[in-house]
This record gives sequence, structure tokens and C-alpha cells, in this order.
Amino acid sequence: MFNGPGVLHALLLAVVVGALYALRKRLPGTRLGRVREHPGSLVERRRRRELLALECTELLLAGVFLIVGGAKLIGQRDMVELFRSIGVGQWLRYVTGIFELVGAAFMIVPLASGVSAVALGTVMISATLVELFVLRRPPIAAMACLSAHTYVAWSRLRRPVTAPALTALTSEPEPIETPTTESQSRAVETTTQPIPTEAMVIDLAATVAPLPTIETITV
Repeated sequence: MFNGPGVLHALLLAVVVGALYALRKRLPGTRLGRVREHPGSLVERRRRRELLALECTELLLAGVFLIVGGAKLIGQRDMVELFRSIGVGQWLRYVTGIFELVGAAFMIVPLASGVSAVALGTVMISATLVELFVLRRPPIAAMACLSAHTYVAWSRLRRPVTAPALTALTSEPEPIETPTTESQSRAVETTTQPIPTEAMVIDLAATVAPLPTIETITV
């Protein structure tokens, strides 16, 4: 990192981030510059705000590492003195600069920003250890970048909740139908079958006994 970042570095970072924003809007998988007519549900609005915050963080990280990696490659005086203080050699400055430039380029792409955050996070872990045990100074900038890389990697690489899972959580459970056997279905059919009215008519001629005939006695 720069020893004394000032106003010029902030202006340069703003210009670089603005250019990356214009480039990012043309890439697939981004929400930047997309106007949504219907606001949608509360969950969709919250998810959209989270994605916008994530993409702004990615653009800021990409701008920072483009500037810092470029400064290492062109041999800026602060970077040369930094790696001279480490005592390994200037070859490490070139390797780190190339690694940071490649990671910043992949950070611009939404589909590759998670992997880039993991790769650049390992660089920041090494920078934190170097500043703590070699340079003997607090690694404020390295820890800030490491926290941002952790946020991007966690947000991009975790498994999102899909729409069918949300539907299954919010929908009501369907009633469970118990299977019935053939004998049970036949018993139900016989009990529910209507009795015909003809069977209820009593045959009076068959049930009523015939009256005895009275024979007349002739004298």
C-alpha cells in the first residue's frame, strides 16, 4: 500500500472506479444501472440492496488493486522502498503486482469476483503477517482489504436460497391421502349405495293371509 495516501490518490481512485462502473454495467450478471419498474416484494428489495452494496464493494476493491498493482509494476518509489525493507528482493514486487492486477481484473466480472476475492484475500493475509512480524507496524490497510475480500467471497460463494425452497417454506402443507384397500372401498360403496324404493314396498298380497270363506248351509 502507499505510505501516505492523499487527495491525489483519492481522486485517482474515484476516476478508476467510475471507469470500472461504466464497464461493469455492460457485463452479464450485474444489477448496476438496471432500472426496475415494479419494486417487488420486501424480500426482493432487500436482496437488491444487498447486491448493490456487494457490487460497489467489488468495484472499490478492483480500483484499489488496479492502482496498487500498477504502482508495483511501474516501480514507484514507495513500493520499491517497501520491498527493500522486506528484504526478499524486488522480484516479489513484480510477482505481487501481476497477481494483484489479474485479481482486480477478475473482480470486475460478477461471475468471477468470488474466486478473485479468495485469491486476493490470501495476498492480504501474507501482507498482514509481513507488516506485523517484519515491518513491525499495524496492518490497518491490509486488514481493511482482507475484511472486504472476506465479505465478497462469503456473499458470492455461499449457496443461495432458491425460489422453490422459498415457496416450500411459505406454502401450506397439502393434505395427505391415506391409501385404501379394495375391500375397504367395496364396503364403502355398499354402505353408500341407495336402497331402491321398489324393495321397500310390501307385497300385501303375499303377507296378508286370505280370509276364510263362509259356506252356506242349505236345509
